Amino acid sequence: MFFQDGLTGSAWGDWATYTDSPLRAFENELGVQAPLGFWDPAGISRDGNTYSFKRRRSVELKHGRICMLATMGYITPEIAGKWGGYLSPSEKLLFADIPNGLAAIGKIPLVGWIQIFLYAGYCEASAGYDADINERTPGDMGWKPPIFGNNDPETKTRRLNAELANGRLAMMAII
Repeated sequence: MFFQDGLTGSAWGDWATYTDSPLRAFENELGVQAPLGFWDPAGISRDGNTYSFKRRRSVELKHGRICMLATMGYITPEIAGKWGGYLSPSEKLLFADIPNGLAAIGKIPLVGWIQIFLYAGYCEASAGYDADINERTPGDMGWKPPIFGNNDPETKTRRLNAELANGRLAMMAII
């Protein structure tokens, strides 16, 4: 039987009185949401290592953001249409010729893939590897959105929880 705190079985006895467990280390972190609470059925956070937890949270946020963009990139052309003009003038390839989803992989020219990977590498290098973990909080890339920038801690926590939840949903949606 799965408990909402991520434990399986009743190895710890009365969970409410066992406060020294390393699993309790992350119960109050951002992203711990109802109805599951802190859910770690594989026991990855069992050791209570804070750096490892922050690294995993940073990667979760990054992948969630990428998947949210990918999901919108999958849906938007179906609703709003595709750009006019050429994706690759040298190959006479129109934006309209690119299908959605996995079928697009074979249609994009090699030079296009090289540009995509170079840009992703630039984004990774310019952000500083693990800078958000070592110098800031996980997922904080040092950019404050002008519209959503709010210093109210309660609003910020609510928005960050929403980002985690939406990122988790997008990771499942893009599969």
